[in-house]
Amino acid sequence: MATLGALGACTGEAPSRTPAPSLTDGPYVSVLREAGVGEVITAAGAEPIEGNTLTIYSPTDPLRYDQGLIAKKVAIRACTARMMRFNPAAVGIYDAPNWVFPGACR
Repeated sequence: MATLGALGACTGEAPSRTPAPSLTDGPYVSVLREAGVGEVITAAGAEPIEGNTLTIYSPTDPLRYDQGLIAKKVAIRACTARMMRFNPAAVGIYDAPNWVFPGACR
């Protein structure tokens, strides 16, 4: 019976892994929230994307509107650190003092 129980545990399915809700990257913090809908800009106009939403902020030096590229680079690293992929075409939203990337991390 012990052998059957051990075989039953080897179903070939990977255990589900929950990504870290927040990570620190130098002076920046990324917060991951599930189920976000954002937009990407295409030749046909804005199109919706679905995925996890990332919020990037700095607890020591609030982000400004002109720091969108920095926030996007942090968001890319944050998705990668969570074993996910960041959609570089995702539109970021400045919500002072945060940069938010809805639906960008999958």
